Amino acid sequence: MERLQFIVAEKSYLVRKGMVSIINRIEGAVVIKEMDNLDNINSEILTLNPDFLLVNPNLIPKSEDHRNFHINMDLSEKVIAILTVSPYRKGMLPVFREIIDLQDSKEVIYQKLKSIINPALRESPGSFISNELSEREKTILAYVAKGMTNKEIAEILFLSTHTVITHRKNITSKLGIKTISGLTIYAILNNLIKMEDVR
Repeated sequence: MERLQFIVAEKSYLVRKGMVSIINRIEGAVVIKEMDNLDNINSEILTLNPDFLLVNPNLIPKSEDHRNFHINMDLSEKVIAILTVSPYRKGMLPVFREIIDLQDSKEVIYQKLKSIINPALRESPGSFISNELSEREKTILAYVAKGMTNKEIAEILFLSTHTVITHRKNITSKLGIKTISGLTIYAILNNLIKMEDVR
């Protein structure tokens, strides 16, 4: 099945990685580029031809020197705003296809993205999946995010190291996240651990 391609532009590493994680967990969607600014956004759009752009409106220049700045995509059809703080130009919010607020729950964010992705794919609502982790997988993920080794986790949970490795492979497969830092961000965003728990 063809996957809808997203560019995510957000200055905050944590928020950006969280949004990437959510999008990549939805069947039929993939993030093809991450950006922490909009300096080269139009050349990236031209080169990559994404289906959608998630952008923090506060990245759009407000200086008079950038009065003519614009994004070469149809804002009302292809661009989704990520609100982390109140935007400096509230009047521009109605032009975006959808608005995802930092205060939205995971379920609300899924539903907002689902309402965009499913019609775009012309698929039934069943194409939206979340690949939820089991309780055991959540426990192991929390330990991984805290910086523990497979052996340490196995000892704490009275499991074999091989079983822990298998669980980790399943976690990576379900979430589509391969790095420890990505898994840590996922664990923090989903309240499996607190920031201060990270070694």
